[in-house]
This record gives sequence, C-alpha cells and structure tokens, in this order.
Amino acid sequence: MALVKVSTNKRYLTNPQDKPFFVLGVNYNGYFDRAWQMWEANLFDADLIARDFRKAQNSGFNTVRLAIDSTLSKEISQDKFAKLDQILSLAQKNQLMVLLTLNGTHSLNLEQVGELNVKIVSRYKNMPTLLGYDLENEPTFYNLAAANYPARFQPAIQTSQLVDHYGIRVERNEIAELKRRQHIPNNLDDETAFHYINALHLFREYDAATKAFEQEGRGTLFDYMISNEATDWHTLIGVLDSTIENWLQAHLDPIRATDSKHLLTVGWNWLHFALLPANRALDFQSYHNFTPLSLTGFNTNISHLQSLRRSFPDHPILLTEFGWSNSSAAHQPIDAELTALYEGAMMSFLRANSFGGGCKWMLNDAQDGTNSEESNFGIFKVGDEIKAIGELMGHFAQNWPAVERQAIFFAALRDLNNGLAYRFDFPEQITIGGHTYQDNAISWQAEGVAAHCFLKREPNQLTIEAHGAGRLSIDPYNVIPSWNLAHEADLYRVYNEDSRTQQHTFAPLESVVIDVRPGAKYVVTMGTKPPFALPDSVPQAEPRIGEHVILVADSNNYLPACLKYIRRFAPDLTFVPEEVAGRWGYVTVVASPQKISDETLDTIRGMGALIVERLIGENPRATQSILDDLANRGQRFLTPVAFASAQEEPPTESTIPTNGVGKNYLVQPGDTLSKIAQRVYGNFQLWRLIFEANQDKLAAPGVIRVGMALRLPERE
Repeated sequence: MALVKVSTNKRYLTNPQDKPFFVLGVNYNGYFDRAWQMWEANLFDADLIARDFRKAQNSGFNTVRLAIDSTLSKEISQDKFAKLDQILSLAQKNQLMVLLTLNGTHSLNLEQVGELNVKIVSRYKNMPTLLGYDLENEPTFYNLAAANYPARFQPAIQTSQLVDHYGIRVERNEIAELKRRQHIPNNLDDETAFHYINALHLFREYDAATKAFEQEGRGTLFDYMISNEATDWHTLIGVLDSTIENWLQAHLDPIRATDSKHLLTVGWNWLHFALLPANRALDFQSYHNFTPLSLTGFNTNISHLQSLRRSFPDHPILLTEFGWSNSSAAHQPIDAELTALYEGAMMSFLRANSFGGGCKWMLNDAQDGTNSEESNFGIFKVGDEIKAIGELMGHFAQNWPAVERQAIFFAALRDLNNGLAYRFDFPEQITIGGHTYQDNAISWQAEGVAAHCFLKREPNQLTIEAHGAGRLSIDPYNVIPSWNLAHEADLYRVYNEDSRTQQHTFAPLESVVIDVRPGAKYVVTMGTKPPFALPDSVPQAEPRIGEHVILVADSNNYLPACLKYIRRFAPDLTFVPEEVAGRWGYVTVVASPQKISDETLDTIRGMGALIVERLIGENPRATQSILDDLANRGQRFLTPVAFASAQEEPPTESTIPTNGVGKNYLVQPGDTLSKIAQRVYGNFQLWRLIFEANQDKLAAPGVIRVGMALRLPERE
C-alpha cells in the first residue's frame, strides 16, 4: 500500500496518492481538561478526540503530531493496541496524517526501546495514515550520553576519547559525591560516569563559545562550526556526531528490519545536535524552536532553519514545534491577532522557501494548567472557541496552490510598532500581514493590533478579502502586468456571485484606497479609458547620461537577455548592488528577490533613486521577452512618473506640504525620501537633508513607513 514518501528532488514529501504534500500540522495533547493525560484509563475519550480531529480538519490542518506516553507504552508492551488503533482510525476518517512520536518516557534502555518500537511498527507497517515516526521528542545531551546502548554499539562519548584529547575537567574521586547529588545518572558505572561528567563540562564550554560568537553578530552556530575558531572543538564535534550515529542506529536498525517504508525523523530542539551529519540517516529533518514574540525572535527561527538547509540541502526540513502563547509568564494576556500574525508568517516562510512544512504548538489550550504561558498556545480556547490563527490556517489551506507551484516572494520587515509585517506572493495571490506594511505597490494599515489582507490576482482584476479590519492602498498596475495604465479602476463591494455594488472609480495612475472589513469581499476591475487623452504607454522619464543603470545579478544567464534593451537605451551596467545606492537616479534590476533582495531595493530608493523597478521573468527567455518588448516600443520603464521632473522650479516655503504638522511631513503610501525631496525642494538629490534631520527615527534611508512624521529642514 502507498505511504508518504520523500519527493525525488528531496525537498518535500508526497502523500499516499503521490501528490506533493506540504505539512500543515498541529501538535495534539488531548482535550482542554486532560492535556498530556489523554491516554489515562479514566480520561481516554474517543468521542472528544474525534471532536478535536474534526476541529483540526475544519481549520485546514492535514497532519497531527502526537506522542506515546508512559501509560500507552505500558499497554502496548502488553500488546494492548485498542486506544492507538482507535486514534489512527479517527485520524484517517478525518483525513489527517499522523506523525507519531515514540519513546515518550525518554527511556535510557535503548534495547528495550527498540523492542517496544518493533511492536508498534510491526502492527502499522502498512498504515497509510501514518506520515512517519519521530524516534524521540527533543533528546538532550543526557539522553545521548547516559543511555544504555546495545552491546554492538559503542558510543564515543562513553569512552576516554575526550579526556585523552582535552584533559580532565572533573577528577575520578569526585564521581561518588556527584552521583549522590544526582549530577550524574545513577545508571552509569563509575568509569562511564567519569567520561560522562567530563564530556558534559566540555559541552558546556563549547556551548558558551558558540553563544559568544553569535552574540558578537558574527554568524550562526553553523557558521561557528565551519569557522577556524571552532578548530579546537573538532574532536568534541566529532565525538558528538559519532555518538548520535550510534544512538540513531540503535533506534533505526530494529525498526527498519520490520518496517522499511515509513519515514523516520527526530524532533531535535538543540542545533548542536540537529546540524550534525549523522542525521543524514533520517528520512527528513525535524526541528523545534520557541522564540520571543518579536521580529528578532522570528528572524532567529529563520536563521536556524536556514542553517539546517545549509547542512541538509537534500533533505526535507520541517519545523515540527513552534508557536507563541496568548499569555505571558506573568499571566498578562497577549492578543490572538498578534500571535496569529507571527504564526501565519512563520508558516508562510516555510511554504515560500520550499521547506517540508510545520506543526503549530498546539491544538487546544490547557484548562487549569499550572503554567499560564504553556497553557495558552492553543488554536482553540477552552470551550472550543477558535482563535485567529485557526481561521488564518483555514484560509491558507483553501487558497495555497500545490507544492510544486512554488511561491515567488516572501519578505518580513519591521513595522511602525517595532513588530512584524510581511508579504507573501504566489503568482495568483498576495498575502499582507501586520499592523502596518508598505512597499512600492501596496500599503496596509490594520485597525487593530494586526490583521491580514488577501489579494487574488486575475487578468485586469483584483479580489480582496481580509481577516481583521484595515485600510488598503494599492496600485493595480504594479501587481497585475496586464493592467492598462490609461484606464480607470472601478471598486465594487461583492455580496454574492450575482450581486455587487460599485463604490468608487479611481483615475488612471491613482492609488486605489479601500477600507476593508473582515468577512467582506471587494473587487477592483480595470475600467474604461477616460475621455481625455492619456497614452497607453507609461509616462516616461528621460534620464541624462549616467543617470540610468541596469543591475544584473546572474551575468551568465541574464546578460544576453538584456542586450537588445541595452543597445536601445544605453544605460550603464553593473553586477554589484552595493555600487548602486546614491549613484544612479534610475535603476532597472534584472534579478529575482532571492538574488537581490527587496530590502536592497528599498535602500537604493531611499538613497536618491527616482525609479527602481525589477524586470524579471520566470526564466532568461521570459525576461528577454519583457526587455525586448520595451526596447521595441521605445519604453524604458514600466513604472509611471508620478512626480515632477527635476528641472521644475522648486516650490517656495509657503508651498511646502506640511499636512497640518508645522514643518513636518506625514509619510504617505508610496513615499521615499527622494520622492519627498522632489516634492518639497524640487530636487530628488536633496533626500539626504531629510535623512540627516531624522536620524533619531530612521535607521536607514530606505526604512520610512506610512504615518511617520518627518522633520523638513531648511534648504541650504
């Protein structure tokens, strides 16, 4: 029978129907009143579990991750499978895959662990509902170094190898006292205990060195491991890797002898272990991480995942535990819209960057939990009330295309509240999340702490919905390639397939502004051409010699695609993004966001460029088609010139726009420092005056945000 497999390109999974499968998963620990106790004889309730599985399915999840605890382990050892049989049957009925975590007791007797695992995998070796097995949840140094290994395995960490190389940290005569104080596991004989405690001290020294490297901003743990500074630790790293290799084989060998098809992984939460090469013996990599509710915390998750990708480029990688609680450790409530923003962005990052999927922690809040923070990670509040993240995941599940149709863009940035905002693009749709988001085409301002806006792209039409209220400002011609700039934009409120009401008509090149309400649907369509004369082509700027550059990232593949465009318009040419900012006023970028980021383009805009546009197709041939078409029509840019030329007379002081804030300027959608300088002083090159007068609030020229009040200094 067909089971979940690893795809031929090794980046994602395929389901039993051999279709690409992105894991939209959730961890499950039982109903609200029996969290972490669901297997107990007097608390096991199949009806409640069925209810929870329906909730998970209705919220868009396709996978549940659950663990075998001590109660269930004892029953299975006695060949009692009724509970687990029932759970797997309920999952199958609700079209949920199951990632089953073994050895929930963290037993150190690996021989006995293997025997119990064989019982389980033997019973379910043909079960298509099982995505695979997680060998153990978050094994630590203790689980690796203190385990009792089968006789045929000799873990290096339990030998003299480290003491021989690094010397003694803890003397033999201290072992008995450390055992008495339970600093050393009592299951170890004195010789093994001596090697254990010395290895532990070395590991702590190594961990301190890695943390110092990271805190100095010199890179990640992965960067440290491959740096010259880690040379002294190569023996320790090698011993850890060899130990994990033995630990894994002690688990894998008995399972593979019985079930050679189901996928196997380990849910690591320490990168020190997760990054080691021994993990290549697994079918896919799993990682757990919980970070502060901040952009820094979010980016920490990203850096860890990118490190795993660098270590295992040919393995699917899943983030199988992540999330943010709706209560702080001090029992202060945290808005569910805010946590949904971070969790939705995290799942979107995984999807956009071809990871295998993620599993949110967890389905239900825990009732009467002793730790308020740990008890409030659920998708459902006590009483089955769904939180914002459940509705958001449901939207993702319904609207994300198949895995092989990859996303083309994901960007996370800091919004006005020093939190997270993000944009996530597929060819057919755009998701904007956050309190405040702005780029050159879209501005989003949520009414609450955070909200999501969804835009579906069709030829000459945008459909707009939202989770949460907010104001959207969008330039349709910047998100729909076929939009004719000479035409108006008509805004409709849609009630059903047969009923819609026109709300407003926007002039050509005017931003469409919508006050979006949750549950409502809006459509922006390309309207008619107005009666006055407006060319179908874009209003063109005419850069002087040395003002326009074409920036190419991949010269081998994309420079030939640019040749006709270069011959027609004779721009300067560079392959170095760092050369561009502040040097050219007009920039044409022939590179994907993966090659040259949108943050780099924002910096170029902020440092004086009037037009910075990206012209890139799906491949070099498609890119050449775009550029050749522009050359044939004599149209240098796609971006319209929506501000005065540099040759106009500068306005007098009385005409400087102040928006009622004295000599301040309130940033509007689409603004950059260069555009404001053009509007205020009549010269885009005076952007630096504004930047230098506002360095208390601007970290860099390209980070202005809608709503900022900028001081306007006198022109020298």
